[in-house]
Amino acid sequence: MRESDRLDAIAVAIASAPRRTILERLAEGPATMSQLADLLGVSLAGVTKHLEVLLDAQLVHRAKRGRTVTVELVPGSLEPLQEWATSTRLVWSTRLDRLVAYLSPAADEAARTRTPPPMSRPG
Repeated sequence: MRESDRLDAIAVAIASAPRRTILERLAEGPATMSQLADLLGVSLAGVTKHLEVLLDAQLVHRAKRGRTVTVELVPGSLEPLQEWATSTRLVWSTRLDRLVAYLSPAADEAARTRTPPPMSRPG
C-alpha cells in the first residue's frame, strides 16, 4: 500500500467516533469482539463493520482461538499519521513565520504613515 493510500485509510478509520473508541480501548490491551460490542452497545455485526475499516488501515489485527476472536492494536500503526502531521505543521509554521516577518515592517510603516480617511459630509 502506498504511503498516501495508507494515510487516507488511517484518516477514514479515525474519522468515526466508534472506531476511535475501539482504538482507545485497544490501547489498554487486547479485547474480544464481544467486549467491543458491549463497549459500543452494538451487535457483533456492527463491530465487524468497524473492524474491517480498522483492519484495512492496518491499525489492528485479529486472531481467532476456538470461537473467540481477539483484536489487538498494531504497535506503531498511527506513526505515519503522526509523521505527516509533524511535517505539515513544520512546513506551515515556517511559512507563517516568513509571512509575519515579511508583513511586520510593512505593517509598521503603514501604521506610522496612515492618514485618517476623509470624513464625508451629509449630502
